[in-house]
Amino acid sequence: AFYTFPDVSGLFGRRFNESELQGSLDVSAFLLEEANVAVVPGIAFGDDRCVRLSFALSLEEIEEGLARIGKAVSSLS
Repeated sequence: AFYTFPDVSGLFGRRFNESELQGSLDVSAFLLEEANVAVVPGIAFGDDRCVRLSFALSLEEIEEGLARIGKAVSSLS
């Protein structure tokens, strides 16, 4: 499998429902709930600014997941 480790700290401080995203655990929970995409919190790898994405799916599934992430992120206030 291939992995990427993007910095998501630009989302910290953004609001989702009644909560504020404050770390990779919050971002991971948000993406699972809102985008139905599972990522691994970067804190598990020593960097709370990032999340780990696995690209072990078909190109179509990867594109769908990224589109769902984009839509979820654009909904943040």
